[in-house]
Amino acid sequence: MMRLADADLLAYDYTPQWAAIDKFVSELETLLKDKQAEIVPPFMNFAPLRNALAVFRNSATRYSLALTNLQASGSPPLPEQSLRALNTGLMQVSRMFLNQQGLPGRSWYKNQIYAPGAYTGYDAKPIAAVREYRDEKKWQEADAQIPQVARIIETAAAGISSAAEELEHAQHWLHWPARHMVLSTWMRCTESALC
Repeated sequence: MMRLADADLLAYDYTPQWAAIDKFVSELETLLKDKQAEIVPPFMNFAPLRNALAVFRNSATRYSLALTNLQASGSPPLPEQSLRALNTGLMQVSRMFLNQQGLPGRSWYKNQIYAPGAYTGYDAKPIAAVREYRDEKKWQEADAQIPQVARIIETAAAGISSAAEELEHAQHWLHWPARHMVLSTWMRCTESALC
């Protein structure tokens, strides 16, 4: 917690979050496969979730690479305006996992990835909108939740991409004075024919 409080740039890494959500989706797919032996096997289309997770992984990887590049260059201070925009964007990403309609039957609970189970007390049910319908064998309702959760993941991925772009842009301008000096020296050199 102190690391977050004392940091100029908020310390977020979205790669572990991608891995956790990917694991949750894999568990849902495995649970469905276990039901395929039934007389009328249920069907759920996980393609929207898988596609959204691919976008999320790419965004998380891009942000992680930009952060690694900043750290490799000695973590120079970012311009204040960029730092403010970047931190604001990073704080918004966790809110992008919220759905204003909330979970089915629990409109007050907005997070679409992590939620306490409706019948398990505080025991967590990842991707509860899909998982709880699946647990109740309401296959069509479960399947209908998948695209909604996928859109939430894509929205969060867009937020992470925006943060990565802001960080890349800020790093580009960190090196601007050195680039400008080399360019202006080269221009003076070619103008005076002293080189």
